[in-house]
Amino acid sequence: MKNRNLFILIVAILLCVTFAASTAALILSGIREDSPQVSVVIDDSGSGRWASFISGMEQAAKDNGLRLNIVATGKNLSLSQQYKIINEEISDGADGIIFQVSSSRGTENIISDISNKAVLLLVDTSADMDVDVEGKSACIQADNVELGSALANEVRIAFGNDLNGKTIGILTGNLRQNALSERLQGFTENIQSSGAEIVWSDYDPVSMTDRLVRRQNESRADIIVALDNSGLESACEYALKQEEIPKIFGVGISIKNVSYLDDGLITSMVVPNEYYMGYQSVAAVARRLDNRLTPMQDEKIPFRVVNRDNLFDESNQRILFPVGH
Repeated sequence: MKNRNLFILIVAILLCVTFAASTAALILSGIREDSPQVSVVIDDSGSGRWASFISGMEQAAKDNGLRLNIVATGKNLSLSQQYKIINEEISDGADGIIFQVSSSRGTENIISDISNKAVLLLVDTSADMDVDVEGKSACIQADNVELGSALANEVRIAFGNDLNGKTIGILTGNLRQNALSERLQGFTENIQSSGAEIVWSDYDPVSMTDRLVRRQNESRADIIVALDNSGLESACEYALKQEEIPKIFGVGISIKNVSYLDDGLITSMVVPNEYYMGYQSVAAVARRLDNRLTPMQDEKIPFRVVNRDNLFDESNQRILFPVGH
């Protein structure tokens, strides 16, 4: 266990070094000031949850001769706040925008306005939009219904497909985003015939850990499922303080969650390939900037199921710690 934790710590340090080196490389790589600029607006951009994604974007920016500006943002920005930031970036010269919407609902006018002023790519979650016959914008994300279903499969496998009498609590993540509502759909559709009972589902980004304690006190779940990285971290932080630890499953990407998986707190984790998502998002914007007649197209990113048995498989390590891509 100590050796594994040491290994993860070393790889995490290498990832940070690579991240810093890639940033320096962008500065020194000869990218001119008049090169196209792509601005990135995502929730809590400084979070370690985005490390792989940003690493992929920076490599693609280097490969395509683009200037990349990852806008510093806090947690839980409103859609109107994001829209204001994007307009400021466009006013400052951004030619392309990579955007994770905080709410997928009622976004048609915002998306139409942005895509008329800059090349727009949505990441991580889709949003409501008008018919875009010119292909001025697109979305890159996982197949979230399939991802949720895969998570339910992991719960079934862990209990030998016999969940009669078992109770489940779900940390849903932000259901205003299509990605999270689709994950919930995929999970519930798959798990409903298992015999398990879903006793609660909840999400509160401000006091998630406190609400989890309250939910567990009211209706204790044997199994906690988290549909996003933050929820999975909260579930593990809760479990660390309990004498009787629930089985935990979830969607995760951060170094913290990898460590929890290695320690055995997380039984199984679904990991979207966010390095690929980052690289492809910048590459798609670059193609559109090179040729405005080339329509942008939606794309699905792959994901993998990781547990303690396959954590150190080479293919999983490349997704969790994309060093040297």
